[in-house]
Amino acid sequence: MTLRLIRSLAEANAFDPTPKYSDVGVYHVRFESMGTGVQVESRLLDGALRGERIALIADSGCGKTSVVSHVFGPTTEQVAPILVPVRSLEEEATKAEQVADSILSQLRRQAEESGRLAPDTGSRLGRHRHVTNVNRRSKSFATPRWLANANLASQIEQQITTTESNTLEEKIDVIRLCLNSIRNDSLMPVFVFDDTDRWTVGSDDSTIEGFFGEAIRWLAEMDAAVVVATHSRYLDAGLGDPELLTFLDTRVRLPRVPTARDLASILDRRVQFRLNGHDPNERLDAVVDWSAIEELFSEYQEGASIRKVMQLAHIALVETVDVCADKITGRAIKAAVQT
Repeated sequence: MTLRLIRSLAEANAFDPTPKYSDVGVYHVRFESMGTGVQVESRLLDGALRGERIALIADSGCGKTSVVSHVFGPTTEQVAPILVPVRSLEEEATKAEQVADSILSQLRRQAEESGRLAPDTGSRLGRHRHVTNVNRRSKSFATPRWLANANLASQIEQQITTTESNTLEEKIDVIRLCLNSIRNDSLMPVFVFDDTDRWTVGSDDSTIEGFFGEAIRWLAEMDAAVVVATHSRYLDAGLGDPELLTFLDTRVRLPRVPTARDLASILDRRVQFRLNGHDPNERLDAVVDWSAIEELFSEYQEGASIRKVMQLAHIALVETVDVCADKITGRAIKAAVQT
């Protein structure tokens, strides 16, 4: 029985350290449920509803995307998240016009995927110079619930396709029209930028300073909230501008996972989701020995990210299946650390 569960988890890639974006929000275990004493998810949503400009701060692999996907996922209500794929900006991340293009492109894509636009929408959109294709390597965001409103989707489509927008000022005017339509539907528009910590590797500091200093500052003039997932390093005075994130006037820091049991709850969510949770025996403790949890938490306490912990669990899971064992043990985790 347990061997079958272990194999099922491996086949489902349950501990994948880099899961699909559509799964991340489902996997998320709220930091507020861990007894950290820090309001993260509710603070983020409440701030967005008030129209605040928020920096969501943590190191790479520590849960920023998970929180964003959970709070601003496709089923969210009251807010209208405009999820801007930072990867699509590439080397143009320092240019305000490129950010505006990416926002318009994302609005267009989300509206198209709502399935309620006119049949010729795509061809008309393609004729407008300000619309750029999202890079294929960028994350794929599910169409949000707020665009299920056919009238709202149609208004956004018309505003993007029928308004002349060649200069930055004209593009901003089109975005403002779209935001007005969203607010008229009793929703708070929220610009969401995830993945900005991709610039911690392979980019010079001018990219970071350009993005936060010029490229997105014009969003302060929009009647909308802004959420930017940022790396802790971006707050270092060593980047040259200690006021780098002044534009983001609200800061929400992700806390560390406080206990081994809280870390186990993150792994257990993966098990429940991948095994569908129909059988009460299909729990984490049926397939992962507590010694493995202790070893994983020890690695986490020594500085490993949540993503790294998942990677170790994944390696140990594969090894456990290979040797036909029925539980992941602390020894398997130690072996994974050495690989």
